[in-house]
Amino acid sequence: MKKINNIEFESLMKDDEFIRLVQENPSQANKVIADLIRENPDEEESIRLAEEVLTYYKSENTGFDSETGELMWKNILIKSKTAKPLPARRLTLYWQIAASMTLLLALTYFLYQKTENSSIRKFAEKKVEKSNEALIIKSDGSEYLLSNNNSHIKYDKEGKEIVIEEKNEQNEKLTNQANETKTLFNQIIVPFGRRHSVTLGDGTVVMLNSGSSLVFSPKFPDKKREVYLKGEGYFEVAKDINRPFIVYTELMNVKVLGTHFNVSAYENEKSVSAVLVEGSIQVYNNNLFNNNLCTIKPGEGCFLTENSSEYKIQNVDVSEYVSWKDGFFQIRDKPLRDITKKVEKYYNKSISIEDNELAHRIISGKLVLDPTFEKTLDFLAKTTKSSYRLMENGVYVFGKKK
Repeated sequence: MKKINNIEFESLMKDDEFIRLVQENPSQANKVIADLIRENPDEEESIRLAEEVLTYYKSENTGFDSETGELMWKNILIKSKTAKPLPARRLTLYWQIAASMTLLLALTYFLYQKTENSSIRKFAEKKVEKSNEALIIKSDGSEYLLSNNNSHIKYDKEGKEIVIEEKNEQNEKLTNQANETKTLFNQIIVPFGRRHSVTLGDGTVVMLNSGSSLVFSPKFPDKKREVYLKGEGYFEVAKDINRPFIVYTELMNVKVLGTHFNVSAYENEKSVSAVLVEGSIQVYNNNLFNNNLCTIKPGEGCFLTENSSEYKIQNVDVSEYVSWKDGFFQIRDKPLRDITKKVEKYYNKSISIEDNELAHRIISGKLVLDPTFEKTLDFLAKTTKSSYRLMENGVYVFGKKK
């Protein structure tokens, strides 16, 4: 094994060679650990702590690598930022947290691996080449492109047939071959500037916003119904008291039995939100130390950012969060700058406002989300009595009408 110059818990948990040695060759690991302690007597506690955690994972047959160690350390740091100061002792706050929470960390992360880092998450993280058309990935891995906007995709109860329902009533049926030996997820990927909806096998309806994707089982198992969302979705969950419905996202998860709610979890925003329309939902985050459930009521939103372990719950105007599903943005006393940010996000375009007074002009009403980006800009320009032009760098610039 190569010489480790920086002997700290953090560095050891990110060292693939040290991890492999502890988990695969204990006798050799004992010799290496003894040498490390002899050469670094002041760091014995950190070395023993790393050995203890890795040994625990091995006993539980739970995989651990440097990427896992990186995630572990990230959550230790998040917790340390929100922890109450402890009395000064020989150990610093850094080691008080690490030492006192070793067992909790191991147990919590083990559960985290078994649930949140399950196969549905791994499937969702697979890279898929993006298209200008919506995409259905079926159980056999084959792909189907949706050429029209706002189609409805309907799965039968067994997940073996998919019906594509169009507004012109020219429906199309697809077979969805299942493999009984393992779980094969389906995925729907919606490009920017489009919306599509899907009825899952249990009767739940999910409306997917622009730039979103949903991973799910074509036929849910007996114990629970799980989906993984990237982007934004409005959920009308079919009630089933015996099978909770769970929406997984990168930072926050939502658990329900049957209700209507909106979840926004775009990858590049590093923040997530859940807004409840009716019923009740339970929200919990993916922090290893602090994933307690919180329940929100209709008319409330639950918000969480990447660098925080605490929820922010507040009353909201629900229509401003869910109107997109009906093809428009509901706007109430918002400056133009805020509106163009929403339009930028929906169409994945860049918009600039060159006049400060125009940027802060307050607007109310409905902004229709036309499939054609320029038509939406035309409507916005007419409403604000402004004009826009397309620059060579691809940025649309709003200015006062001359």
